[in-house]
Amino acid sequence: MSEQNSPNQLNNNLGGEKREESKAEEKKTEKKRIVSKKSKEKDDSYVLIMPEKVRSLSAKIANRIVEILREEPMISEKEIILKLIARDNEIKEYFTKTQDISYIRYIVWSLVKKKVILKAKILGDDKHVYFFLPEQIDSLKEKIIRAPKKSSE
Repeated sequence: MSEQNSPNQLNNNLGGEKREESKAEEKKTEKKRIVSKKSKEKDDSYVLIMPEKVRSLSAKIANRIVEILREEPMISEKEIILKLIARDNEIKEYFTKTQDISYIRYIVWSLVKKKVILKAKILGDDKHVYFFLPEQIDSLKEKIIRAPKKSSE
């Protein structure tokens, strides 16, 4: 009789195994949470503006945008696009073939998202957005009323 387990003992044994399994699962999910946290990439390389060296159209557009903003800060998206088309033959060819500026706009806004260029609005003019480089913020300091909140990313 000692070898035979009563139904209560079987339930207790199964309950103990389930508790152990759930603890093991919790540890696994805890490890996954730790691994899934993004570690910030260390930026240990220089970024150069050289549109003549790049091969892709998107890189060429991004380089030209930064060149334009270096020459003329606080410029609107429309002016950036017009200057891009006038300045670079490859971009001009792309525009004449497609008659579409959405790709160029996408690159402008991806540069804003990456904080390569910054955007600003003028008080009372909520319709237009102007762009400038982070290095030009010192020249605009006395005109800034409100700055964006620093995110803790």
